[in-house]
Amino acid sequence: MGALVLTMMLAGCGSNANSSQPEDIHVMAAASLTDALEEMKPAYEEEHNVKLVINYGSSGKLREQITQGAPADLFLSASSSDMDQLIEKSEVEKSSNLLMNRLVLIATPEVADGLQEVNDLTNDQLQKISIGQPESVPAGRYSKQALESLRLWDELEDRLIYGSDVRQVLTYVETGNADAGLVYETDAKTSSSIELIETIPEDTHDPIQYPIGLLKEAASQDTAVEFYEYLQTEEALNVFESYGFSRGE
Repeated sequence: MGALVLTMMLAGCGSNANSSQPEDIHVMAAASLTDALEEMKPAYEEEHNVKLVINYGSSGKLREQITQGAPADLFLSASSSDMDQLIEKSEVEKSSNLLMNRLVLIATPEVADGLQEVNDLTNDQLQKISIGQPESVPAGRYSKQALESLRLWDELEDRLIYGSDVRQVLTYVETGNADAGLVYETDAKTSSSIELIETIPEDTHDPIQYPIGLLKEAASQDTAVEFYEYLQTEEALNVFESYGFSRGE
């Protein structure tokens, strides 16, 4: 009888241990949000006994992964159009415009002295200019819009090197694999290896908005709803602002 009681007690302890295991929250997030989210992650996980499983990438590719059934509770996009496509497919329970950003021109220190503004990209000495892939990377789409608006696209198209997300564009310039590039202001601020040349006029491209969406299948998951709401609090917004984002309008 004593052995049976001991076995039951041990089984009960195992059950309690399992119930205290952190619950996963799957987040699809634009690559430009990496630094801010990684700063929030440890404290939030510890305080709420959850594990934030964050997949960073281009918003277009993340959207495709969501529609193909990849695990996802929240989507933090760098473009309204990618969120809108999920809303149209009834994948989103609710959403909000969380943040705003700006597009900037960056360059390697070696070429920065001869580059004062975006129109100088036509200089023959600049042979490699990087932007995100316009079809899947929101920063690339904004870059193409700006270059077309400024009537530079046709002249520069043959010199363009495309990045799979905005962080790859930054890396191309940091490593000298591109002379200059167009990235978000928040990404430029993370690097001491590049020079920020100019903020691209906002009237040359669509507004750079970062909507956050709670996906339908996560709407009944309390931990996912709680994190969705937390990202819109003063505490979280202050972290985003410390990395150069502004609040959504």
